[in-house]
Amino acid sequence: RWQKIFMIPLWSKMAVFWNKIFLTIIVLLIVLFLDAVREVRKYSAVHVIEKAVNVNTNAFDHIQMKLFRSQRNLYLSGFSLFLWLVLRRTVTLLTQLAKEMASHAALETQVNDATEAAKKYMAENERLQE
Repeated sequence: RWQKIFMIPLWSKMAVFWNKIFLTIIVLLIVLFLDAVREVRKYSAVHVIEKAVNVNTNAFDHIQMKLFRSQRNLYLSGFSLFLWLVLRRTVTLLTQLAKEMASHAALETQVNDATEAAKKYMAENERLQE
């Protein structure tokens, strides 16, 4: 039943569109990840914290807040990127498995037909020899 649903020509047309969207999302997640790495490095610098302490106590809290936000963005974008790639790999493997199962079923049918034909010819050959 599922094979009939997924063999609709509309899906193959949509696959090209969704592959472009997938690549766009991957590029966006990579850009967000790299931006988060840059922000973490910027606010993790020791000299920035030392300068902020000398200037104002509120500035130190502000820098710590920005560091926390940049680390949060780093973890979110990194984990999202990882899960997106895992999801893509899972879908690819499931698609390959479905194709292999379909080809296996076709080969099994072909082998059964060939076996039946061979048995028929062997029986016919035995009758002719008698």
